[in-house]
Amino acid sequence: MGTTRRLQALAVMGWPRLRLHRETGLTPSRLVPLLAGTASAVTRQEARMVAVVYVRLSAVSPGLCGVSHIAARAARERAWTAGWAPPAAWDDDTIDDPQAIPQWTGYCGTVRGALAHERDGIPLCPPCADALHRRRLRDAAHSARTTTHA
Repeated sequence: MGTTRRLQALAVMGWPRLRLHRETGLTPSRLVPLLAGTASAVTRQEARMVAVVYVRLSAVSPGLCGVSHIAARAARERAWTAGWAPPAAWDDDTIDDPQAIPQWTGYCGTVRGALAHERDGIPLCPPCADALHRRRLRDAAHSARTTTHA
C-alpha cells in the first residue's frame, strides 16, 4: 500500500512514469500496476527502492531535475484525474498503514474537510464524500421529521 501511495504522490508532483522507472529501477511492466494499485504483491526490495526514491524526489521539483514542463504537467493531470494524493497528504508514520487515509485538508472524513476540498479546489476524497453524504442524509431526515410534525 505504501509503495503505491509513494509512487502516486510522486506522480501528483509531476514525476512522469518514465522517470519513475529510471529512478526506481522497476520495469515499466512492473511500475504500471504498482502505480495503479493493481499489483498483487510488493517485494521488500521494491518497497525499499521506492521508499528511498520517494524521500529523494518528494523534496525537489521535477523541473529542477530535468523533467520537461509538458511531461510534468501530463503526469500531474493524470494523477489528479485518478484522485491520487500528494506527498503533503501523507504522514511518514501512516503512509504504509492500509487503514490510513490521506489528509488532503487536515480534516478529511468530516464535513469541514469536504468544505475545505471545495474551497481549495481539491478533488473530494472518499472519506470527505462519505461525511458529506452522511450529513445530507441527516439533514434530509431532520427535514422530514420537521415537515411531518408541522
